[in-house]
Amino acid sequence: MNTRNLFVRFLGSLLLLATLGACQEKIELDLPEGEKFLVVEGWITNEAGPHRVLLTQTSPYFDTSPQPVVSGAVVRLEDDHELSVQLDEVEPGVYVYPDSGTVGRSYRLDIVLPDGEHYRSDFSLLQAPVPILDISYRLSDEEPDPDENPDDVYFVGIDTQDPAGIGDCYRWRTVLNGTPLTDPLDMSLDTDELIDGSYLTDIDFSRRLFAWGDTVTVIQDRIARPAYDFLFSIRFQAAFVGTPFDTPPAPVQGNVKNLTRPDHPARGYFGAAGRARATVVVGE
Repeated sequence: MNTRNLFVRFLGSLLLLATLGACQEKIELDLPEGEKFLVVEGWITNEAGPHRVLLTQTSPYFDTSPQPVVSGAVVRLEDDHELSVQLDEVEPGVYVYPDSGTVGRSYRLDIVLPDGEHYRSDFSLLQAPVPILDISYRLSDEEPDPDENPDDVYFVGIDTQDPAGIGDCYRWRTVLNGTPLTDPLDMSLDTDELIDGSYLTDIDFSRRLFAWGDTVTVIQDRIARPAYDFLFSIRFQAAFVGTPFDTPPAPVQGNVKNLTRPDHPARGYFGAAGRARATVVVGE
């Protein structure tokens, strides 16, 4: 190979290295943060208080830090009778009502932020709870995944009686060994459209299996249809978003309106629920 060809090859190698180096240059994307929205999370039930209301703000899509809390707001709980009580802020962004709700009454929140912006939720009826008549465990008919949870082989189910009359909606959640399972996929929802008035046995409220010695508590909430629709949308997005081909999450409209700027509603939901619960220790 002559000297000229060697020089051309050497020059080509330098150009290739320079190109590869250029490909590794860090690119900073100046993405807009987007508009901030108030987020309201809270429920009132027939159970003894305190009942919490959490106020936060939305954060940028790629921000992995906790959502900023909203402190210093005036939060009032009102019912359709004469109740109007200001909630105490026990820690930044957390406001509490110390007592239980009354079955048959409707409740709403009235919120004034430190900057004067005024929000109000829709009224939500606190319905009578539907009792859990039995909770039991048994060996599951399904083969567990030995690589993931080799000890989780027990199914836990509940029995309940749906009241006569179409229109009841339910939410089921699980407390496992004292810790509430908060992932949306650990929440189950259903209506009585196909089972009105039926005695329901062995309801799979959690979609998971449990281990010997687990303390399992199921919470059964009787909720209004708007609350069911909201929670169903949240659960649907959690179930079907997670790959590059999924539809990006869209804001789910809650029931808290902005009275100062009607085109800028809050995110989240405040609702009332008739609550029942039952506990079993697997193996006892």
